[in-house]
Amino acid sequence: MSDDKEPAAEEPAEKKPSSPLSPDEPRYMPTNVTHGDMHGVQTGDVNGNVNVFAPVTSAQANLIVRYAAPQDIRDVRKEFVVPGRFDDALATLRREHVVALCGEGTGRTFTALRLLAHEFGLTKIADMNRSRTLGSIREAELEAGTGIVLDVRDSRDRPFTDREFSQCLSMMRDAQCRLVILLDHVSQAPISALKHTVQLTRPSPVEVAQAALRRLGHVDEASLQTIKNDLAPALEDAAPDKAVLAADLAVQIQLGDLEVAEAIKSLKEEVTEAVAHWFEELDVRAHAYSFAVAVLENQPFEHVMQRAWALDQNIRKARLPEDGKLRPRCVFDKPKNEMLKEIRAKTEIRAHPKHKDLFEETIRFERRDWASGVFKYVWRQYPAAQEVLRDWMGEDATLDRFTEESVQAVCEVVRTVPAHEPLAIIENLGSHRQFGRRALAARALEVLMDDNLVRPLVESTLEKWTKYGGAYQKWTVARVYSSEFGRRDLAKSLEKLTEIGKAEYYTSQNAVVAGVLRMLVNEDIRGIAIETVVSWTGARYRRTGLQPITLALALWVAGFYEHRRAYFIEFGEAFPKHVRDLLRHALADDEYGEHLLTRLGDLALHARWDEAKAAELVRLTSLIAPDLSWWRRRDAVEAVTFQHPTKRSEIRRIFRIARKVQKARKRQPS
Repeated sequence: MSDDKEPAAEEPAEKKPSSPLSPDEPRYMPTNVTHGDMHGVQTGDVNGNVNVFAPVTSAQANLIVRYAAPQDIRDVRKEFVVPGRFDDALATLRREHVVALCGEGTGRTFTALRLLAHEFGLTKIADMNRSRTLGSIREAELEAGTGIVLDVRDSRDRPFTDREFSQCLSMMRDAQCRLVILLDHVSQAPISALKHTVQLTRPSPVEVAQAALRRLGHVDEASLQTIKNDLAPALEDAAPDKAVLAADLAVQIQLGDLEVAEAIKSLKEEVTEAVAHWFEELDVRAHAYSFAVAVLENQPFEHVMQRAWALDQNIRKARLPEDGKLRPRCVFDKPKNEMLKEIRAKTEIRAHPKHKDLFEETIRFERRDWASGVFKYVWRQYPAAQEVLRDWMGEDATLDRFTEESVQAVCEVVRTVPAHEPLAIIENLGSHRQFGRRALAARALEVLMDDNLVRPLVESTLEKWTKYGGAYQKWTVARVYSSEFGRRDLAKSLEKLTEIGKAEYYTSQNAVVAGVLRMLVNEDIRGIAIETVVSWTGARYRRTGLQPITLALALWVAGFYEHRRAYFIEFGEAFPKHVRDLLRHALADDEYGEHLLTRLGDLALHARWDEAKAAELVRLTSLIAPDLSWWRRRDAVEAVTFQHPTKRSEIRRIFRIARKVQKARKRQPS
């Protein structure tokens, strides 16, 4: 969410609220008015009259995050062991353009590549951004002949809806693209996707291991026989990842670097056990780099290394005494290849997702099942480091580029790490002053609400924060219920926003205004949203925190700000009565009304020679009095002067000038 800055008018010094906004947090309420105990916008620790507005709607993330590595495409075309029901998946993809694959430990990623690269001969195969829903895909984003893989494993119980799937299916056909969706289990698929979903079964692990040997260039009979005769018992019903490990162990056996018994032991141990044996041999820097790769696997190498270096610095600082000074590392201490070997990682060259004919380098562990093992092991075995690791995931530099990766890491902690307080990490993030950490907590809560196992705990936490939470916790709940998730049950979400808005915390009020604005720009739900906002102007809410919220929203829907004015002008034409009621509500307030009249007076002063200001004057006054002729505007003008008797002559002058401008514009030839 980018920040657009607008200068605000001079205003008196304001008191600082008890729970101020983060310095980088978007402001949606005006700075130059106060109301009751609410003291306007605070710009963090920055003094001065600066008002920061962010876009009412968030910019869509890029659809494509990375393209398949050429080596992976060559490998899958050269050697591939077919899993059970592969032909069904192929027939579905050929007929429907979309197929969903499920079946744990069946090689779904490799199967998706095989389907797209070999069976259909596609050369452009891309990973779709997990933060994008199927319903958000636009045809302009699709390039004909592209294969797309959407991996929504470990995400939620229902990652897409019937409507989203049907819309995506039609779009893929029209764009001549192919989409493979990776699921955990069949029950994740909605009804419309069931006939497109194929439950794969595991391929022969011995055959997979032998194919992996051939891909590595080791086709000697001795290595093949080592797998078939010596390692096969340890591979019984093994997943493809373990079979690939067996191929590597067979090579080591033939080179004399490993005994058969040790190889069998390695195959039988769980990945977390293997990680434990390896991890204890590493130094602090390798610990930091391994954890960074575990969280950010398959991301651009240079960005992952920047965050890994920052984590290394944070860990080393945590070990220092209070008055200690961190000793800088030598930048030429260890070359890249040596570092990659130490943490058992490798880089891959891929086509750049944004710039044609350019390439990027990504990083991942050599073993495809290593990232999850490293993450779980570090988090469970080093509780003293959890605060450092959590803060690192919540840093702006991590969140700005790797939001979804951080969300998945937080959800992984909640789902898989045994704890008396499973949501402790989210409670910490959701109570933090820093904007990014609260946004991370809110996004994680959205994802976890679709997890049947933890949903009851999440719901009770949201309910507790709604009723009894502090400013930042209420902000987090408001963010959840104003998101795409909250729109599934709009009535309930608006009820929660109403409850949160009653609290007299500027921070949570700002979140409610932001959330409602996002609803107002959604044509499917904006009618219900604006009805709710108008209801907040009633007497029952007059002495609650909803009062400044409705006043702030009145300025937005009236197009008072240049930001998004064009949209809200159209909005006013669609809902003229609601906008008029809100604007009159704002005019009736002593401070907001004076603020509005000052603005109208300025427009009237310049209307004679500034066409843009003249047009804006007519538009705003027409919202107050639809007919500006003297007799028909009389009641509306009297109502305003009744609220602001000291400005009676000024108010009448504003409407007289507005009427003159309106008549003059009508006389102008078209």
